[in-house]
Amino acid sequence: AVDYPSVVPHVGDDVVCQYGRGRVTQISRVAATTNDTKKGSDPMLKYTIALSSWRLNGRSTVTVHVTNPPPRVVRKHTLSEMDAHEKVSLAQSQKSKATSYFSQKKDYELALTTYAGAVDAVRNVQHDHTSTNEVRADLVVVMVTCSNNAATCCAKLGKWEEASKFAKNALILLDALYGKRGKKIHTILTKEGTINAKLFGEWRVKSYLIVARSCMEAGG
Repeated sequence: AVDYPSVVPHVGDDVVCQYGRGRVTQISRVAATTNDTKKGSDPMLKYTIALSSWRLNGRSTVTVHVTNPPPRVVRKHTLSEMDAHEKVSLAQSQKSKATSYFSQKKDYELALTTYAGAVDAVRNVQHDHTSTNEVRADLVVVMVTCSNNAATCCAKLGKWEEASKFAKNALILLDALYGKRGKKIHTILTKEGTINAKLFGEWRVKSYLIVARSCMEAGG
């Protein structure tokens, strides 16, 4: 088989290097050395790569710096190919984009589509070896917040039936978490600053208010 050269990596690209698979987070220039120059590759570029093929306990990540040989660009995983960690990361990225559409651009339709996409990305996560307790905690947060935010978008657009469905989805998750207070996931969330007043106060109240408003608009 012909070994075709890789395209030049850019920040955000998925790549494979000698340490594994990851994503380029930074590209910088470094001083050339005689040995690097003889190898025929560009010694002036240093690629900082956050490895996804290595998993550590907690929220620890592995970052490597690569010059020669340069990393090889590969296609991004499709949703069906992603593991639990990748799906949660995708949902978090979509949530950030949706928040920008909602708050800055006031584009509630696009924000709704993006929040809903984040929910769909993690709706049927099959937990695997990448599903640390931190990943599971992140999944709960992104599901609840994106469901509530999608409901808010629906309310802005007068889509009250959809608003109620999203808000009820958030309530189901919060009720399940409430039943497991003091367990690992709840403990992680509270230690990291997502206190009960937010989980079972602010977020739950927001869901109930949208459901109640939806019933009023529907005349129920």
